[in-house]
Amino acid sequence: MPFDQNPGKQSQKPATDPRLEERIATTEPVQLSSVDQPSIAESTHTQDLSSHGARVFTQRVWQPGSPLLIKSFRSYFWARARVVYWRSFSSSRFAIGLEFLSQAGNWPTHD
Repeated sequence: MPFDQNPGKQSQKPATDPRLEERIATTEPVQLSSVDQPSIAESTHTQDLSSHGARVFTQRVWQPGSPLLIKSFRSYFWARARVVYWRSFSSSRFAIGLEFLSQAGNWPTHD
């Protein structure tokens, strides 16, 4: 049982985890590029989006913690992000989870 420093007071709710927020399943064409090496870039697409991040398909292994720039091909949205995880689907297909650190613009609205 956790130690309660304020007996008699109700505990506060834990901070909301941004990874648990609603995600929108959408395939948006994007460009990923390395912040540290801008010549390393890849055209790809998202699997899902949220206001704090995205899951993106890739053919590269981007290491967790790597700083990336993600730009939409269909709108003015861009974000500086960091890789929080990667999953392998085959020897040449991966999915990475991105956490947006700063962003500008909006994703395109769907027709």
